[in-house]
Amino acid sequence: MKICLTINSSPWSAFKGGGQLAVHHLACALSAKGHKVYVLYSKYPQEQFDLDLPYQVLWVRHYDFALLNFNILSYSKALRPLVKKERFDVIHGNAEEAYWIGQIARENNSAYVFTSHTPNIPTTGMIKGIINPIRFFKSINTYLLRKSILEGDIVVAYSQFSRNLILKGFADPGCNTVKVVPPGVESSWFDVERKLSTGARLLFWGRLEDEKGLPELFIALKEVTKKIKQIKLILVGEGSQLKEYKNLVVSLGLTEHVEFKGWLDAREIQNLTTQSDLGLFPSRIESFGLSVIEAMAAGLPVIAANGGAVPENIKDGVTGTLIPVHDSNALAKAIISALENPKYIRNLAETAKKQVREKFSWDKTADSMIDIYTSVLRDSA
Repeated sequence: MKICLTINSSPWSAFKGGGQLAVHHLACALSAKGHKVYVLYSKYPQEQFDLDLPYQVLWVRHYDFALLNFNILSYSKALRPLVKKERFDVIHGNAEEAYWIGQIARENNSAYVFTSHTPNIPTTGMIKGIINPIRFFKSINTYLLRKSILEGDIVVAYSQFSRNLILKGFADPGCNTVKVVPPGVESSWFDVERKLSTGARLLFWGRLEDEKGLPELFIALKEVTKKIKQIKLILVGEGSQLKEYKNLVVSLGLTEHVEFKGWLDAREIQNLTTQSDLGLFPSRIESFGLSVIEAMAAGLPVIAANGGAVPENIKDGVTGTLIPVHDSNALAKAIISALENPKYIRNLAETAKKQVREKFSWDKTADSMIDIYTSVLRDSA
């Protein structure tokens, strides 16, 4: 089978996220099963990557889109001649850049599958945008995302939570088939051998944005330091609010307790998990929560907010600790309790690791996607 995947940015860019990593791992898994895979990524002109990959990469020009997403133009311009040349069986979009891809797929008799990585499918809000230009431009991006979803022969969601949101967001019968296929976990996470840390060490990795619950995390840490003096929070990632968070850390008097690491690769994060006591993920909403699953695979005890899809994969008091979203007091209490009961949280982590090993692998994810591709091709024959 010849497959083309598309997503904005790339796994090697500074502002990568879980979606880019998921596309990369899926492409690797599909290639390992003998399929010919192409991936369209975007990058800035100054970015240079020396890559040795099992699949073909086509780069397109990346544009920032705080207001309006111009990447759809670069993607459609690159994809149209590529599809005509390669005659893909399946084109698999993963972001609003897929706006024109459904049309291009149909012009060339290719199946079109779309994966929704966002935890929310809002309405366009164009009417309100008439009196608010910023909202208007953002509503156009929302429209592009909604149109990309509606174009899909099959839409893939990472969780039941995301599937329900998609179905709720579309009364249109065009969005008639939404399948849940969770992403896998890179096998190296299961090989992490954790050590006993010296002092209390807390770890977060992901995008540095409010939706990840970071303001609550800093406020909770302030409370924790009143009882546990020797404690350190390590944050891995980048984001639009990094400067604001650094200022917040200073204003809370937490400079000695917080360290911003920037983006690190998986191996470097895995090394940090070996030296940490807890993984903290207080996200307000998650379409899946890949970082949470990675932490569980590594055997790191996890405290997470019960936002979005997270409760689908964590059972409170069995495989981790769940707290309400937006609740810094509950987070502080959970951190203190966990650090005071190390044997208890180690037992939770051991159970979690077994569960994740049984449920999540990229090999399983690739098999599920191949079944979906095959069914779409069969139905369109």
